[in-house]
Amino acid sequence: KFLTELGVVPSIEGAVPLLCDNTGAIAQAKEPRSHQKSKHVLRRYHLIREIIERGDVEIQKVDGKENAADPFTKALGAKEFYKHK
Repeated sequence: KFLTELGVVPSIEGAVPLLCDNTGAIAQAKEPRSHQKSKHVLRRYHLIREIIERGDVEIQKVDGKENAADPFTKALGAKEFYKHK
């Protein structure tokens, strides 16, 4: 599969969960039709749709506070910083 081809993981059974806290992004990834706000995005940039359709990835909703990727994409507040220190 996708991650196996990258050589990151030797073997994977089933779909890899992709956690996302953005409802709009989840809708874009799951819906093959174009939406009013997304019509400017070229179809070739919707690779994630193909990966989901193949069954390599399963996109799942996660609460923003529980999203492990947020510290890499947003500024970390002092309270959260000291919590993880």
